[in-house]
Amino acid sequence: MTLIVSHSEIDALVSLMDEPNEDIFSGIQNKVINYGTAAIPFLEEAWLHTFNTRVSRRLESSIEEIKFQHASHLILEWLKDDSRTPIDMMHILAEYIDEHYERDEQQKWMDHLYRDCWLEFNDNLTALEEINVINHVLYKVYDLTNYLPGQNRLHGFFPDSFHNRKTGNAISMGLIYLMIGQKLHIPLSGINLPNQFVLAYLERNARKRYLSGQPPNKNDVLFYINPSHSGAIFTQNEINAYGSHLGMNKMDEYSLPCSQKVMAVQFLHELHLNLIEENRTTKGNNILKFMQLLDETPAHLGQKIC
Repeated sequence: MTLIVSHSEIDALVSLMDEPNEDIFSGIQNKVINYGTAAIPFLEEAWLHTFNTRVSRRLESSIEEIKFQHASHLILEWLKDDSRTPIDMMHILAEYIDEHYERDEQQKWMDHLYRDCWLEFNDNLTALEEINVINHVLYKVYDLTNYLPGQNRLHGFFPDSFHNRKTGNAISMGLIYLMIGQKLHIPLSGINLPNQFVLAYLERNARKRYLSGQPPNKNDVLFYINPSHSGAIFTQNEINAYGSHLGMNKMDEYSLPCSQKVMAVQFLHELHLNLIEENRTTKGNNILKFMQLLDETPAHLGQKIC
């Protein structure tokens, strides 16, 4: 809950962060947190001017809790709105992880990607030709690539990595590719393949059937695309071979279009692992809480095939 903002009250409460009694401090902290993001500038200003380690930690934990609660609210709102895309989720998480992330700047860059693909499009392209156009723009014109050895893997989760460094991780590359394809009205969908993020090119009427309540089936898929390997095209046979390599006999459930919620959990899982690897334990544990939050939402939310 975010209260009506009273700057004087926030300032007064923040000045009491050195309260020695833990029970009294807890009440003060809860009041500050209830002000939501409006309290963050006051907390940050106090943090800059304190030399008390205990107070500094209290201020930091208060800021983190406010950011976590705000991001949790935004993720739930995202899940409830079928018009929102996985890119919107990426923006929410990027702003939570990196306070310097510029959503508008990154969205503008992705809009340029889309525009340059759109300029190459026409209504007479075959399915393979459509994918070749996207591949040419992303991997030749913009020279986007997957990770190189030794790079900071955490940086690669969000669009700014591709914008600024021309490289990033597989799932982020896949979500950018998916966004462009769907804006071009290409029937692409994400696939929940273990340890991989790939896309399916669907039969044109598949989405209409999903909207009418029919579940996906393998006959909906014309072919698959691997965005992290320059948009390489492959078939169900390669998925079956990959499953055999992993010791998995039945791959049908991993080769079908998946929902927004499944895609979000996949992204969060990878992000959690990388945060823990970078010793950002608090953020990493909060990503697990986001996953739990999605798991606890009503079953009908986030079921749009993405």
